[in-house]
Amino acid sequence: MFKLFDYQQNLVNQARNSLAKGNNGVLIVSPPGSGKSIVIAEIARLTVKKGGQVLFFVHRKELAQQIKQTFIKQGVDISHCTIDTVMRVKNRLKILPRPTLIIVDEGHHSRAKSYQAIFDYFSKVPRLGFTATPWRLSGQGFDDIYSDMVEGPTVDWLIKHKHLAPYVMYGKPLGNLNKLKVGSTGDYTSKSVEEFEKSVIHGDIVKSWQKFAQDGKTIVYSFSINFSKQVAEEFNKAGISAIHVDSKTPTIKREKIMADFKTGKIKVLCNVDLVSEGFDVPDCSCVVMLRPTKSLVLYLQQSMRAMRYQPNKKAVIIDQVSNFAEFGLPDDDREWNLQGHSNRQTQENTVMIKECPQCYAVIKAGSVRCPYCDYDFSEEIERARKIEVEKQEKLERIKRNNEFEVNYILTKKVSELNTLEELKEYRKAKGYKAGWLWHIAKQKGLLN
Repeated sequence: MFKLFDYQQNLVNQARNSLAKGNNGVLIVSPPGSGKSIVIAEIARLTVKKGGQVLFFVHRKELAQQIKQTFIKQGVDISHCTIDTVMRVKNRLKILPRPTLIIVDEGHHSRAKSYQAIFDYFSKVPRLGFTATPWRLSGQGFDDIYSDMVEGPTVDWLIKHKHLAPYVMYGKPLGNLNKLKVGSTGDYTSKSVEEFEKSVIHGDIVKSWQKFAQDGKTIVYSFSINFSKQVAEEFNKAGISAIHVDSKTPTIKREKIMADFKTGKIKVLCNVDLVSEGFDVPDCSCVVMLRPTKSLVLYLQQSMRAMRYQPNKKAVIIDQVSNFAEFGLPDDDREWNLQGHSNRQTQENTVMIKECPQCYAVIKAGSVRCPYCDYDFSEEIERARKIEVEKQEKLERIKRNNEFEVNYILTKKVSELNTLEELKEYRKAKGYKAGWLWHIAKQKGLLN
């Protein structure tokens, strides 16, 4: 059995207490890599121990198989559990044992119709959803699915207490990012990303990896299968063992690839959104982000994939499509809620950042020195301060001049106003309606 950390046990207790208070649905939020599967297994164990029946489902077969192994290790009697993919559960609702508790992993998918069908069928059954990111591109919330939310520790806390690895992020954009356009889904369109990909020199990706990754086991996230295959080919040309894998890769071959990656036979695993959720390789120390996105969920799942804790490990995140400019850093404080979000709120949740011009590390905007290469930002900070001071002084001058012009025009009588521009300024200063301007201008013969 796993021995739960204090913060994991707190999540177990809070989730069960919330259900005991009468909440039919509870969403548990805890960062990627914080061990949600162990929390899930412990809740399942306690439920079955009391004579309950657990229904667990998730959207991918690999994740269902993974949690089954965790249940077994945690001592859960799986004869009282249904563990499967969401589609298989949806198609077998009438023949499944009736659960006393529903547990959903990757709960940010809960709005999908397949999930809703299961919730509706077992509408009286309490449900727990687990996610690192209660966020959807559409901005929709989850308050009609879950009535309460339980939050775990922050990413920053987990790093400081050695439950996640510290990291350094490098941002060295490649290709023409200006070609990216947002479509009806809220994410970048396939067509615009394909145009962006055409501007990428694949060899530069390998050079950046050689410079920053310190030869670490690496996951590369690409947008398209063709692009991912080309990147893998470039790594192999450079003598670095790499392979591409995607959802269409035959199951047996895919399992062998994943096993070879975990054992280190393969150094670089190139994929398209396949290993973003629930994929656990603790000694993976680097991710390369080549997949531009407007999805905060995808960004955090992918950027933090190398941050599983190991002693003395520092994760390397190479974001070559500037996703960090949209979403900030993985350990930024984020305020989650069940009500949904707007794009503006997403931006407000991030901390201002900048790139070091010497080592390309992405750091907090207020940093005077780069913590990775000791680059001194003092001159740039002073230059920016002077520009801001000059800007404020200019605004004050404009304000004073406008006040003078307004005050000056009010010293005149209407009979002394001889141009249409003077009449406009006078009307504005007095707050008169547009009809006044037309009437007086016509009287003075200033209208054609």
